[in-house]
Amino acid sequence: MPPFRFRFDSLVDLRSRERDEAGAEVGKALEAIQRINEQVQDIDSQRELIRTAQTHTLHQANVSVDQMLHQGRYDIQLHADQISLQQTLAQLNQELEKRRQKLVTAEAEVKRLERLRETQLAEHRSLEAKQEQAEADDLTSARVLLRRRAMAAQSKETRR
Repeated sequence: MPPFRFRFDSLVDLRSRERDEAGAEVGKALEAIQRINEQVQDIDSQRELIRTAQTHTLHQANVSVDQMLHQGRYDIQLHADQISLQQTLAQLNQELEKRRQKLVTAEAEVKRLERLRETQLAEHRSLEAKQEQAEADDLTSARVLLRRRAMAAQSKETRR
């Protein structure tokens, strides 16, 4: 019997590559989300510093209106940047979910093909075992037949 060959091996390889690429895309999306989160945290820190500076400035005897306005405008700009980053983060989370779904689908396809391969390999091995058993049975039958003939020939000779 010829050795087992899964006829969808090239398809398994293709689907495995697609799965690996989908996993890499999920990784890239996670990295982008991490970078955006770090930027949001940096802005939070900057805004906290501005609030601390404003509080400190208010406690001073000389309050510079220009400095207070500048700090207020900067805080507003940082807040706008933060809102923009949060919108970007929401979009990235949606994209991450799409990429994860693609990864799940690709993984399921690879597993389905691998189960098919395992099933066909088991069937092939079963057929091989049956064929080997049939050959062994044939060989045993032939030996028994040869012995009977030899015994029959021997008993004919002893009768003479």
